[in-house]
Amino acid sequence: MAAERLNSFLRFLGRLVARGLYRLSVSGAENVPRSGGVLLCMNHLGGGDGPLVVAFCPRPLAGIGKAEILSWPLAGWIARMYGMLPVRRGEPDRATLQAALDVLRGGGALLIAPEGRESPTGALILAKDGAAFLALNSRVPIVPVALTGATWQAVVAQWRRLRRARVTLTFGVPFDLPPLASRKDATTLIMRQIAGLLPPEYQGVYREAGEEAG
Repeated sequence: MAAERLNSFLRFLGRLVARGLYRLSVSGAENVPRSGGVLLCMNHLGGGDGPLVVAFCPRPLAGIGKAEILSWPLAGWIARMYGMLPVRRGEPDRATLQAALDVLRGGGALLIAPEGRESPTGALILAKDGAAFLALNSRVPIVPVALTGATWQAVVAQWRRLRRARVTLTFGVPFDLPPLASRKDATTLIMRQIAGLLPPEYQGVYREAGEEAG
């Protein structure tokens, strides 16, 4: 119970900080199932993405993040309290994948950025298949999550002008993967769902060809 209260307090504090730092618009939080396993998949623009989603998700949310965060003085402690699962970039990490599956199969909510890193362009880049693996092996619903305006360049540029950057956070409608989908097809479907919540300039490699022509 103490850990749950601390988690709730940190999420509340995160919301206060976010409102102070950004001109923030949050929508679709009601789409997140309040119980049962669920996988939230977000686009990744900047270092504040994960904490922002965790703060405004209407239920406790574990997340997968880069292992070095845990060594940072304050951020590492907060990440542990949020239940972050560390992963080392460029290395297969079966222990982390198993821990993530345990969260989902145990009825928990888990956040992952399928792209695996912050986008260098601000638009969607090719995703890895980790999110698809988790979804296909846990059979939980997926909630696409979309952020705009959260790149460090945009945020810092506004702070230097003593302004708050305009950031949007959108939780999409849950969906399920087809039972026999391959990882490649499942990954594409997940990213298409995220792209559908984003303006065209953020959709990157997952922008529909028809939209580009139009």
